[in-house]
Amino acid sequence: MALGRQLEYAQVAMFTANTLTLTQHILKRQHKHPDATGQLSGLLTQIGVAGKLIQANVRRAGLIEVWGSTGDTNVQGETVQKLDRIAQDIFVDIMKRSGCVAAMASEEEHEIIEVPADSSGDYVVCFDPLDGSSNIDANVSIGTIFAIYRRTKKGEVVRGDTLRPGHEQVVAGYIIYGSSTVLVYTDGSSVDCFTLDPGAGEYFLSRANLRMPDKIKQLSLNECNEPYWPKWVKPYVTSVKGRNDAEKRRVSSRHIGSLVADFHRNLIFGGIFLYPAEPSGKAKLRLLYEANPLAFIAEAAGGAATNGVQRIMDLQPEGLHDRTGLVIGPKAEVEACARFAKEHGN
Repeated sequence: MALGRQLEYAQVAMFTANTLTLTQHILKRQHKHPDATGQLSGLLTQIGVAGKLIQANVRRAGLIEVWGSTGDTNVQGETVQKLDRIAQDIFVDIMKRSGCVAAMASEEEHEIIEVPADSSGDYVVCFDPLDGSSNIDANVSIGTIFAIYRRTKKGEVVRGDTLRPGHEQVVAGYIIYGSSTVLVYTDGSSVDCFTLDPGAGEYFLSRANLRMPDKIKQLSLNECNEPYWPKWVKPYVTSVKGRNDAEKRRVSSRHIGSLVADFHRNLIFGGIFLYPAEPSGKAKLRLLYEANPLAFIAEAAGGAATNGVQRIMDLQPEGLHDRTGLVIGPKAEVEACARFAKEHGN
């Protein structure tokens, strides 16, 4: 038993010694851009630090009694979980002290969060501090989602600094707190995945240049929402289920209920996620904090994302908390959804 443990430790040591850390990876990318100031690299590193602090609280939640709600509701009208507030405060505090951020927009706050001018930087960050927080008490994977934009002008910070279409993002990513803590990010050129080694206290590259599989193995949607679906969704879902036959089961239903976890699983194994807006236009997911960053990642991995009709990253937000329908996955599948929407309508 002792020998087996020694071999295991040796394998971990070899992995960490020969694998890029998140910081090394970021700096390596920075060197490819001679005009880089280092602020973006510093910002990404600090987001990684925030992720470490949040995951530490997530893992101790049951021990330090931070499960359950605060008794408050957020700007979305949702019950605020204790870990929501902790994650929000950690992320904001780290960003404010990074020296890289001028303003932030959070799913949890009514207005933008300004950074004092004497410590502000060149970037704007939109984030969901703890996606899937309704699953906290059930130990289901949850995560932090972020989108980074380059500041367009110096001086006064205004709402328009955050009300940007998704194609203006320079970096987007997420951190999942599950069986391991994983950080995934893209600068538009590739999607790379890093896993936190608790012993070393560092993220190490575990999956490089992720590509979204062309074929779907998983269909991710809440089928109990069928009464509220647009007309095109049921025919599409029926067509996907029809791929299973006596010869082979090709597609399974997988729906976690944490968007970031559903997306990550589909990115790794191949799947499509649907949360369409209702025919009345009522939608669930937030454009700035959820749909835009995941759409940027999906496209960088060879996939696509729409609201059922229009490309997500072309949508112009009118408010900080605009919502949208979301269809995200392999490009061919998203295009198939668009054909069903055109044929069957809403």
